[in-house]
Order: sequence, then structure tokens, then C-alpha cells
Amino acid sequence: MTALSSKEPPIDGGRHDRFTHISATSLASPESSYELQLLGDDEKNHDYEEKSSWRSLFAFTQRQHSGSLFIAIIFGIIAGFPQPVAAIFYGRIFSDMAKFGAGNATGAETLKSISLWCITLTAIGAATWLVQGIALLAEMIFGELQAKNVRKKMFEGMVDKEMEWYDLRKDGIASLLTRIQTQARELQLAVSQPLGFFITELSGSIVALGVALFYSWKLTLVLFATIPVAAVLLTWISSKIGPAIEQQKIELMRASKVVNTSFSAINVVKAFNGQEQEVWQYHTIIKRVAEKYLVQARANAFQVGITRFMMIGIFVQGFWYGLYLVQRGLDSGRVVTTFYACLFAMQAIVILLPHWMVIKKGMSAGETLKTIMVRMQSEHKSTTMTGTLRPDICEGDIEIKEVAFSYPSNPRQQVLTRSTFFFPAHETTFVVGKSGSGKSTVGNLLLKYYSATSGEILVDGRLIQDLDAVWLRQNITLVQQDTILFNDTILQNIAFGRSDPVTEKDVLKAASTTDLTQTIMDLPEGLETVVGTNGKALSGGQQQRVALARARLRDTPILILDESTSALDRTSREKVMAEIRKWRERKTTIIITHDVSQIEEKDYVYVMERGVVVQEGYRKNLEEKKHGRFSMFLEADQPSPAMLEEEDTPITPGRRNSEPTSPTVSTIEESEGNRLLIATKHQHNRISIILGFTKPPVNSLIRSPNLLGNNRFSLDILAAQTNYFREQEMWSTPPPPSVSAFQSQSNRQSVVPTSAAPEIKGEYSSFLTGSTLVETSPSSTPQTTQLPFVTQAGLGEVNRKGLKSEAKLSLPTINTAITRNDLPKVEKTPLRTDPSDDRDQYEEEEETASMTTVLKTVWPTLGKFDRLIFVLGVIASTVVAGATPVFAWVFGKLLTVFWLKVNQSAEGRKWALALLGIAIVDGIAFFTSRYASEYVGQAWVSSLRVEALKRILAQPKSWFDKPKNSPGRLTECLDRDAEEMRNLIGRFAAPVYVVLWILAISVTWALIISWKLALVALACAPVMFLVTRTFDRVSSIWESKCNHASESTATIFSEVFSNIRVVRALTLEDYFETKHSKSTSTTYKTGVSRAMYSGLFFGLVEAVSMFTTALVFYYGAVMITNGENTVTHVLQVVNLLLFGIANSTAIIALIPQVESSRTTATRMLYLATLPYHTSHEHQGAARLETPFPIEFKDCNFTYPSRPGSRSLKRVSLMIKEGTYTAIVGPSGSGKSTIATLLLALYPPDPLPTTITNTNSQSSPTPSPLTFSSHPITSLNIPSLRTHIAIVPQTALLFPTTIYQNIIYGLPESSSFHCRKAAMHAATQAGIHDFIMSLELGYNTLIGDGGMGLSGGQGQRICIARALVRRPKLLILDEATSALDAVSAAGIRETITNLMTKPRDGGEVGKLTVVVISHSTEMMRMASEVVVIERGRVVEKGGFEELKRRGGAFARLIGAKKVGLGFGNWGEGGWSPGLGVGMADLTPVRARSKWSWNRIGSI
Repeated sequence: MTALSSKEPPIDGGRHDRFTHISATSLASPESSYELQLLGDDEKNHDYEEKSSWRSLFAFTQRQHSGSLFIAIIFGIIAGFPQPVAAIFYGRIFSDMAKFGAGNATGAETLKSISLWCITLTAIGAATWLVQGIALLAEMIFGELQAKNVRKKMFEGMVDKEMEWYDLRKDGIASLLTRIQTQARELQLAVSQPLGFFITELSGSIVALGVALFYSWKLTLVLFATIPVAAVLLTWISSKIGPAIEQQKIELMRASKVVNTSFSAINVVKAFNGQEQEVWQYHTIIKRVAEKYLVQARANAFQVGITRFMMIGIFVQGFWYGLYLVQRGLDSGRVVTTFYACLFAMQAIVILLPHWMVIKKGMSAGETLKTIMVRMQSEHKSTTMTGTLRPDICEGDIEIKEVAFSYPSNPRQQVLTRSTFFFPAHETTFVVGKSGSGKSTVGNLLLKYYSATSGEILVDGRLIQDLDAVWLRQNITLVQQDTILFNDTILQNIAFGRSDPVTEKDVLKAASTTDLTQTIMDLPEGLETVVGTNGKALSGGQQQRVALARARLRDTPILILDESTSALDRTSREKVMAEIRKWRERKTTIIITHDVSQIEEKDYVYVMERGVVVQEGYRKNLEEKKHGRFSMFLEADQPSPAMLEEEDTPITPGRRNSEPTSPTVSTIEESEGNRLLIATKHQHNRISIILGFTKPPVNSLIRSPNLLGNNRFSLDILAAQTNYFREQEMWSTPPPPSVSAFQSQSNRQSVVPTSAAPEIKGEYSSFLTGSTLVETSPSSTPQTTQLPFVTQAGLGEVNRKGLKSEAKLSLPTINTAITRNDLPKVEKTPLRTDPSDDRDQYEEEEETASMTTVLKTVWPTLGKFDRLIFVLGVIASTVVAGATPVFAWVFGKLLTVFWLKVNQSAEGRKWALALLGIAIVDGIAFFTSRYASEYVGQAWVSSLRVEALKRILAQPKSWFDKPKNSPGRLTECLDRDAEEMRNLIGRFAAPVYVVLWILAISVTWALIISWKLALVALACAPVMFLVTRTFDRVSSIWESKCNHASESTATIFSEVFSNIRVVRALTLEDYFETKHSKSTSTTYKTGVSRAMYSGLFFGLVEAVSMFTTALVFYYGAVMITNGENTVTHVLQVVNLLLFGIANSTAIIALIPQVESSRTTATRMLYLATLPYHTSHEHQGAARLETPFPIEFKDCNFTYPSRPGSRSLKRVSLMIKEGTYTAIVGPSGSGKSTIATLLLALYPPDPLPTTITNTNSQSSPTPSPLTFSSHPITSLNIPSLRTHIAIVPQTALLFPTTIYQNIIYGLPESSSFHCRKAAMHAATQAGIHDFIMSLELGYNTLIGDGGMGLSGGQGQRICIARALVRRPKLLILDEATSALDAVSAAGIRETITNLMTKPRDGGEVGKLTVVVISHSTEMMRMASEVVVIERGRVVEKGGFEELKRRGGAFARLIGAKKVGLGFGNWGEGGWSPGLGVGMADLTPVRARSKWSWNRIGSI
């Protein structure tokens, strides 16, 4: 069997540095001020305290990079020589022509001399090819080295950080990771070609200035007399750019946070119709982004306009002095050479300025990344976390003595208060308690994620702070409820459990322990099945089994199970627990659970409440204390059938002999428990009392940060809530030719139910009942579909009450439509998604869109004012284009004045004034063109961003399941790609347009003046086009390859730090560091290949332009000497062509940057032109006032991402109004799939279109899923979702206030969008009293950057979010899996009350409940229980009825057992399994923990 490569144990165990908060941004709001204070006043807004400078560009430059940097600088400087040196020979050629024109030289002499200079120009061209090619090669390699080093340093720095550092990221880890990738990209771009351009153009400018000074220092000083004033002005303007860049960066981080939230929590967004809210808040932030960018654009445009004016204006002031010098005997050729040299010097500055903003952004990015690195490296090390002891063996004896602890992000809240535990070696110990009592914190402390505030933790008698953290984690395995799997195969995910090489046999053996073998066999690819991001290809139960199998393979001396079987059905849980008990014989095991049925009579139990151990002892003893805390769990959770049938084994009432001789804590007196119990008996109808939240202390709120990326998402707290009237204004995107998912107000009005509705009674009135169906007339909207994002509960009722939209403030329309005709051409080609991955996993990717396709999308996205700016920019660019050849012609006329015999002053004055007018017009036009281009580019990108988010959120759930549409990639596209693609319009479009006009004008003018000479120049055009086209194609291919390689590297980076807890717990740091290093090396090698090809063709383009110039000069000389043309005409043509070629070359030099922007634009345009109408969610138009009855008829379903495995097979099921249906079955049987179908996240598999009857006639096939007798395909899905609310198994909470989490998705016009409704729902969910105990109450921030909640607290907020909208159908998908028995009992009572008791208006409740659960008590409440096995309905009926049958349901709930041994059900019935009986329990060693000698410090 081939061994799998796996990780090597890290050599260095010193990854224990403790760092303080260095988050780049924070959300400033009144609601967040308290939380920010908790993070430390000295940590606020210090990320950009250091001003960026040139040194920032080289913050990650190392000594080994100096070679490429040295070559880039040297050859960049040399590359600046050809133009000013060529100016010398231009002057010589001009001088020879002037001599011939004056009759001072013969034609033969003139032609010979000019031929020599032309040959010299050709040689300069060849040298240019070599020098500029090498310069670009070295520049791009240096950029790749910087990007590689940034990735490496950031990975190494972050992987060494303690959990405290991650907890204190105010905007969460996801947005931070996105910004790091973006900043690395901006730094790489800046230090590549733009920096090379800067060096080359600066060098050229200095050389040109030197040439000018050499030929006439007096004239040069006069020409540049006003330059110091201009330099001061330009510097002042430049100072405005830096702060604007930083502010834009902050807003972009917020925008990334919003979209990452939307994509990560897409199920919640769709289920609660939250798309409009997400788009609106994103639109609000993007507007601020645009404002900050336009500040930069204005400053840069002023710089360019002033420089352009100076470039032409200096010749006016210098002409008179030049004429004076010529009259005093200075050679006119030297004057012309000085003029050309000064012109080249100014042109270099003009060419440089557009790149300056890129360089400034690179400086800012380098400073930002450096600041993060410096703070990570300079923060003090925690002496309590840097142990070095690595004992030879680990016995597994754990002592926790008087430990107090509060999480770093919330130091005021005590999570543990003087808690004492003893977990003896070789025994199994249970820890139980209510949600938020501090149970999971014990595991966090034992894994050394944090250090205790006070008290001691000892492992085998050694202080935990003295032990090496890596050694500790290699000997302790923590399996948490929120299972995290990596985007790899099942085989590799299990193999991660062991550092040594692993065979498939080892993996299968571990899988058999967790009852995973059958699941693997059922998968088409078996162990090679890729589980997807966060294991989304598997069910919750299957994910937990994989995690347990990984723990089994790891087989450490100490095992901590934190609700690790909560997603398993009872039978599976009991089988797995039996295997675990057998496996963990004589091994230390700590089980943290809410399920007291797992605890056997001889198991020792700690009961926690509010961070304190309130009871401890053997279960049998605790049961006898009727008023103790443990008894409350027993009363709320009925004993399992196994426990009822067990033999009553007597247990010694004393303490176990391995416990400390003195009690860990005196049993918290029963008097308090009595009072609580009495209060409960007298006020049992009050949910808050039942849940034990009568007087919760502040410290019940704990920080249990989740960095795993699957149960907390980002939602910007500054975003305004969307309402119906915003919809009417905002969603007015002009419809595409065939379909519009965002219709105008008139279209939406046609689908509002027309039946008269009864008036609402009370603030919490229910929805209208009945089965009235309202359909839109097809004729009313012949080419449109219905609005996909409809409002939530209560909207229709509010409108029918006559609320007028005019009362609301009108909001600006977001007009971002792009027709499907503008969709870039996409050809599907196989592409490896991960260069470092050995799997044959391919995905389709689009080919780079043509420039024409990209530019076609600009005009449709612009608003009226934006289009006006666009037209103004085109006019200004046209003026600039015309001014250049006019300047060249006037300049030529001005030069001829130098050899005029008469009337020099008059002619000179005329052409000098003309030149001054051109300078003024050109400067204003250049500013207008530049700013208009940037303005339009930003408007274009802003519209595309919002449109892309609209269309992305309109896609079906299956679209998000594709690897290329992962949240990270989509977020990066909207962030980095959008920023880069703006350059196509902002930086490149106007210059290209100007150059085309310049060429057209220059060539036409040249043809008029001297058609022969112009045709000779045009003869070189095909060669220039071929070279340019080849350069463009090569750049495009390699840019695409580099982008895909960097995406793969970024994916690894994000996966590691999104799941850092699991990486840390499994000591996988070295494995992923190696994997990331290999990926960065692959990316670097790809970049080097791109640099080589780009350098080759870049230098060739420059050379061809120089060859063409030499040819034009030579043929011009031939024409002059042959008498075919005059010197004046030839000079005019040469000037025109010279300026045209120079401008063309400058544009061609931008091809690598243009290709980079075009490649990123392709992905962005693909997203912005996604179709609305292809999703099943937008096919139907009918709206129902009630969805009942809901019927599944022979329904089949296959997940699109797993076409070879059918999840549901011929399922038939009816859900009637007012019923309680429990859908139960083993893990992975398809239960949650039914919930996804009810929410229409996926469509059911289509049935055959026709069936043949006995008369051989075809008749329609019934729909596999109907609501109120209407096929789901005919319904408006967003409207359907307004009747449904779901509570998912994983608490999906947004990092915003508790209040905004509860009302998420509700429009402001809804009657339930108010604090009173939120408080009412929270009370029903049993969380209100807890919320009110917090300092900020409902304004308390939770999630990333805010307070942490326990799993149970988060789940209750999710329940409140579902209840606040008063749904007609409530889906509970394992909604109580994270709740303790007492809290779960409260939720059950709430559901019962909602279904049976009158509502606020006195109407009998019509709530229908569908429960997907493994909880027997949740099943017991059901009017019908539906048993699903392997995607089929195997049993239906009442709870007691199915239990008596003794079939699948009875097996599922474990109603039959043989003793205590767990077995398997087969065809022959129940057979003994691998469990162990009570008598087989390992005896406890006779010792006390106090007898251990302190080993402490060695």
C-alpha cells in the first residue's frame, strides 16, 4: 500500500509569541465604541501611523534580491539614455539639413553625413532592444521576488501568532486575508514595470538635461527657469494623494468584509431574502471608495496638466533667448539639440506621472505590510506561553487548580472563575453545563491557545506554561462540534491525524471506528472524494465522523471531545461512543457534552454554571441529589431507553480514589438550587426562568472566538437596512434585452396580490391565511421575469394598509445594467486549480476577453452625469490628440526661424504666441482628459461591482458550490480585480485614444506635405503591428497563467488562517508551510517565465520604432539632396512622424500592464454579466398567500457538485398546515437536503416530461414538489421564502449587533422591523434576559471584532431571527444540538406555545413546524415522524406507533439494546457489537493528584 506523504513534526517548539492587536481598520460607530475600548486605546488607528516612503517599496527586499534589483536599476538607467542620446543625433541631422538648405554643403556631403547618423540611430535601436529587454526582465523578476517574500513572511509571521492575535482582529480574519493578498499584489505591481519606468524616464530626463546643459547651458537655464516653482506646486499636490490612498484602503476592507459575508453565508442570505440588504450596504461603501479615489485622480490630473503646460510653455520663454544666441554666433544645430533635449526631459516627466499613483499605492501597500510584520515581530513574548519541556511520555494526568480566565478580546468578562478540575490519567471524565458556562474554554486552555489569568494547570505534574506547545498538542487531540475539514480528499483529511506516513489500510481502520466505512463505500470516488471547502460536500454528521476518524488515527494519550457527536443520530452516536470507550480504555478522555444520556453511572461528571464548577461526582451519586444542578438536566432530558433497561449496579457513594483528598469545590449549596427549582415550579410558563436566565451575570457572556470560517460571517455595522421603498428606487436597473431580474416599480406592482386582505391586528399579527394564488399576467411583462429579491414578512400587509411610499426619502438609483450581448467570449478550457496538487481536479475557466468586448461594457454602465463626463473626456482627449501634431508643426515652423535671413522677429513672435496658446489649451485639455478618464473608470468599476454582486447573489446555490466560485475568489475579484481593471479606462484608454488620433492626424498631415516620405514610414507599419500583436498575445497568455498560479497560492493562504485553530490543534503548521512554500515557488517560476518572454518582445518593440525613425531621416535626406522636397517640408514631416512614433512607443510599452488589467477585467465582467434568468429561483411568477399543503411526489434529488450520487430517491411526503413533522434518520441520509428543497436552494431533479398511458397517449408528469398544489417551478421563489424561516444547525451569525442579527433580512417597512418585535422573539427564544444583562444590550456587537458567544447562545439568536418574522413554516435543522437539556426544553415549550396558543391578535396559530433532529424529545412532539435512510422514506407515522413497530425508527432511537454492549442491526436482528459493559471499565489507579511531586521547572 502506497504511503501518503504527510507532515513532519516541527523542530522548533517556540511558536508561542503573544501579540497585541494590529488590525488594519475598524468600524467606528457609537455601537462599537465600548468594544474598541476593550481592545486597548493604544491600539486604535495605528496601522498607518508611519508615512509611506520610497523605503516602503523595499520593505521586503533581502540581500539575495539585490542581484535582480541591481540589474534592474543599472539597465533601467541605461535604458534612459537612447532618447536623449538620439536627440544629439537628431540635432546633427538637423544641422546638416540646415547647412544644405543654406547652401553651405553639397548634396553628397549631406547624404553621407546623415547616413552615418542614421546608422548610428540603428545601432542605438539594437542597443535599446537589449538594454530595455534586460531591464524589464530584471524589474519583473524583482517584483516576483517581492511578492514571493511577502507571501512567505506573512505566512510565517501569522502562523506563529497566538490565538489572542487572531481574536483581536476587529474586522475578522477573512477581510484581513483578502487585504493582505491585495496589498501584496499592489506592491508587486509597483516595483515591477512602473518602478522600472520611473528609473528609465528619470534617467532619461537627467541625461537629456545633461545634454542640454552641454550644448547650451545658458539656454537650458532659461528654459527651466520656472521649473522650481512648478516642482513646489507638484509636491504640494502630491501630498494629497497619500492620505486618500489610505482612506480608500480602509473603505475597500469594509467592502470586502460585506461581500465575503454574503458569499460565505449565502444560505442564510437567500433563506431570509437578504440580497437587497447586502447589495445596498455594499453600494453605500463603494460610493465612499469612489470618493476617496477621485481625490487621488484630481491630484494626479492636476500634476499632469501642469507638467504638460510647462513642457510646451518653456519653449516660448526659451525661443527668444535661443534666437538671441544664434544671432550672436551660436550654431543653430546646438540650439535645436538643446530644445530637443529639454523636450525629451519634460516628456519623460509627463510619461512618468501616470505611473506615480501606482508607485504611491505600492509605497502604501509596502508600509502597511511592513507595519503588520513589525508589530508581529516586536510585540512582547508571553512568558507564560513559551515552555520548552518535551517529556518522553505523556501519562495524561491533568489538574486545573483555581483557574480564572477571560478572553483577550473581552477581559472584563470572566469565563472561568476559580474553577478546579482533576482529570486522572487513563479515565474518562464528563463535563456538562448550560450553553456559555465555560465548558469549551477548558479545551482551549489545555491546548495552550490561551494562558489562564490566575491559577495553575498541570499535565503530569508539570506546569502547562513550562511545556512545549507543539509537544502538548501532539499529545492532546481536541475534536470540536464545529467540524473543520480541509479542501482535500477524505483520505488526506483523515491522514492529517498522524505525522508519520499513513497507508489506506490505516485510514480505513480509523474510519471503521467512527462508523464511516459505509459512507465511504457509498461515495462514487470513495476515499478520494474531495470534501470541498469546509467539508460542504458531506453532511454535518459525516463531517464529525471524519474528524473522529482523524482523532482515532492520531490516537494521542489525551482526547477532548467537545460536542463531537452532536450531529449524529442516537444509534450512530451510541455505536460511535461504544467504539470510543473501547478505544480509550486506559487513556485520558474528557467529554464535553449536553447529552447526559452518554454518561454512564460509573462516569465521573463535572457540572458547570457561569464559569464555576457547581457540582461534581459520579453520575449515580449526582442523580440522588434531586435539587442539584445535574438533576435539572435529567428532568429536561428524558433518560434513554437503554438507561431505563440497565441493571442497577451499586456504586460506592464516596469520591473516586483518584480524586484529590480535599474537594475541588464545596458543592454549591442546594439552597440556591432549591430556590431556583422552586421558582421554576411556580413560574414554569416563563421561558426565561426555565432557561435559567432570570438574573444572568455579565460574565456569562464569553469570548469563544471562531476562526474556522464556518459559523461567523461579516456584516458591516455601518450599512443601512434596505426597505421596500429603497427597492423601488434602487433596483431600477434597465432590463437586458431578454430578461431583467431587477425590475422597475411598475413591473413589481403587477405581482402584488390583488385579493383584499384583512387588516392587521396587533403588532405581531400573523400572515394572511388561505390559498389564494396571485399570478402575473404574461402579457403585462412579456420580456421580463419577476423580481428575485422580494421583501420579507410583513411587507405585503403594510402596503395593503395603505402606507405611502412618498413618505420615505427617495434614494439614488443604482444603474448598472449590462446586457448579455456584452458578455465576454468565454471558451472553456481545462485548468489545474492548484499547481501543487497532485489530484486531477480540473475546472473550466474563461478565456481572456478581447479589448473590444471589455470597452463595450463601459457606456451601458454609466449614468447620465457619468456619460456627460465621458463625452467631455472624449472631447478633451480629441483636443489633446490634435494639439500634439499642431505643436509639432508649429515647433517645426519655429525652428525654421533660426535660418531665416529676414523678418526673424516677426515670424518668431507669431509662432511663439501660437505655441503659448497651444500650451494653455493642451494643459487644460490634458487635465480634463485625465480626470474624466479616471472619473469614468471609477464609475464603470463601481457600477460593475454592484451589478456583479447583484447577479452573484441571484445565482442558484449550486453555482456557489463550484471551486472557482469560492467566497475567497469572489471577494478577491470584487476587490483586487476591480481595482486593476479600472486602469483600462483611467490610465490606458485615453492615451490610446489620443495616440490613435495623433497617428491619424500626423500621417494624414504628413501625406499632404510629402506623401512619399509618409509612405516610407507607413511601410514599416506591418512590421510594427506584427511585433506589437505578438507582444500583446504573449503577455496575455503569461499574465493569465500567473493569475491562476497566484490564486492557488492565495487559496492555501486563506484556508490555513481561516482554520487556524484546527491547523494549530493538529500541529499542521509545517505541513501547510511546506505546501504554501511550494505553491509560492511555482507562482514565482511562472512569473519568471512571463518576465523572460515580456522582456524579449518589449525590447524588440522599442528597437523597431528606432529603426523606423532612422529610415525616415535617411529617406528625407535623400529627397532633400535629390531636390524632391524642401528642407522645411521634410523637417515638418519628420517632426510629425517623430512625435507619432514616440507616442506610439510609449503606449506599446504599457502592454504588460494593459494585459494584466484585461485579464482581471475578464473575470469581473464574467461576474457582472451573469444571467438572471437561468436560475431556477427566477423561473416562476406565481405568489402564494399560503404554501400549504406542501407535497413531495416521488421526488429525486442529486447535488450538482456530486452528479454520481443521488441524495433523495422517490421521496413522497406531505406537510399540512398546522402540523409538526419530524424528519429523522442516520447522518448523511438526506434529511437536511429536504430542508434545502423546501427553501428552494436547489430544484428537485426533473421527472420525465411525459408518461405513456394505455392508449399510447402522452400526459403531463406531476411535479415532484408542489406548494399549495402548484409546482415549485411556477412559483416566485423569493416570495415563497417570505413564508418560511429556518434555524440551521450551525449558528450563522453576522458580526454586527445582536439586534441587527435578529432582524436580518426584514425590510424597514415591515411591521416586525422594530426593537419591540426583536425583543419579543428573543424572549421566545429564551435569550432576552441574557441580552439585557449585557452592558449595551441589543446593541452589543457579536462575531468578528465583537463579543463572542457560546454555541448555544448563538443558536438561540438564530432561533429569535427565525421567530421574529412570524413565519408560516418554521424549519429547525438540528436547532437544539448546541443547547443544553434545560435550554432545549425551553425551545420545545416555545414551539408548542406558538402552535397551540392564540397570537397577539387572538387568532389561533397556524404555525407549521418541520424538525430535522436526532433528539428523541424533539421527535416525541411530532404529529408525524418521517424516517429517511439513504435518501429513501422507509417509515412514516406517530412517534409511539413507530417505536412499537420495532423497525428503522426503533433502531434509530436505540429503543432496543442487549445489556450495555452496543451492536449492529442486520438482517438477523440486533447482534452484539464492540461496546463494553459496566463490569469491563478500567479500574482507577489508587493515587491522589496531591501525591505528585512538583516537577515544575527543570
